[in-house]
Amino acid sequence: MDFSLGRELEMLRSMVQEFAERKVGPQALALDERAEFPFALAKEMGQLGLMGLTVSREYGGTALGHVARAVAIEEVSKVYASLGFFLQTGGILPYALEAFGTEEQKRKYLPALARAEKIGAFALTEAGGGSDPGSMQSTARPADDGYILNGRKVFITLPEVADIIGVVARTGEGFSAFLIEKGTPGFEITRRETHFGLRAAPVNEFVLSDCKVPRANLLGPEGRGLVVGITGISVMGRLGAAAVALGTARGCYEAALKFAKERKLYGKPIAELQALQFMLVDISTEIEAAKWLVYRPAQLLDEGKSARELGTDIARAKLYACEVAARAAASAVRIMGGYGTTPEYQVVRRLRDAIELWAGAGTQEIMKVTIGRAITS
Repeated sequence: MDFSLGRELEMLRSMVQEFAERKVGPQALALDERAEFPFALAKEMGQLGLMGLTVSREYGGTALGHVARAVAIEEVSKVYASLGFFLQTGGILPYALEAFGTEEQKRKYLPALARAEKIGAFALTEAGGGSDPGSMQSTARPADDGYILNGRKVFITLPEVADIIGVVARTGEGFSAFLIEKGTPGFEITRRETHFGLRAAPVNEFVLSDCKVPRANLLGPEGRGLVVGITGISVMGRLGAAAVALGTARGCYEAALKFAKERKLYGKPIAELQALQFMLVDISTEIEAAKWLVYRPAQLLDEGKSARELGTDIARAKLYACEVAARAAASAVRIMGGYGTTPEYQVVRRLRDAIELWAGAGTQEIMKVTIGRAITS
């Protein structure tokens, strides 16, 4: 498998690196301390085309594909994982729209989402557990020319800043997906979670109380809502989370390596101490392995493989990359000693982000369940 990116994607990587280091880096610490969503940076990412990398050109995207998206998420996350997680989460609804939406829905919503003029979110998880979407209790009943939705969603990323939210609810014996626009009566955000990491990407609970949605906002066929939601979250959520983890791990490794080369002990850089060298070797080796696991399914998606065919590969990428990120962050803190626990060096912040990624887009244990079923069936 050849992962040579080619000139176009190398140019994309360079552009995103420059944006992240020049625009994102100087703000990361303050944004994290305030748990503040960076609207201006999100808009600029849209202007750079980063929100529409998998969206077709006819709907306002660049159609560069899934490898390009992984590159962008990785480079942003290397500097600030919260913003990379926004790039990951914000891609779920556009993907679901293009895959399952009507032509009218695509033309109405996709161009603005691809340019980050509007922000999208997607909601499956309920209090009964996000790992078993079939147990959800939210309902949608037909009424006049639409549906009336009732229920509660929890641990959903971005609703408080989103303009359009994809919501899955029970319709009879099956489930259906709907598009809810900001300001729709009966939709109310009731809580913002105080999370350990990824603090600038808001996570909310919201309720639906006799929330009326027009029939035109049904996303995909009635009764196929779980397919819509799980496809989007598997392809864009899990693979995106893996790219966030890969970037987080790289950020930790590069910070630790730089510190080890500059910090002196007994008259020589601590990078020459074999114990620390071995820690750096382990981090760099695991990062290289994670790259293959993340970029392989992205490349296969670009070659036309389906989400169903690649579900196991994507689960492996998410499982391994998130573990690598946590180990890389913990090692970086240890290599830097007391400095590693200070906010200014930002590796302890990366450790928090890495731990938060364990639950994002499906827990690590659910990734193992997915892989286990595939290899034993």
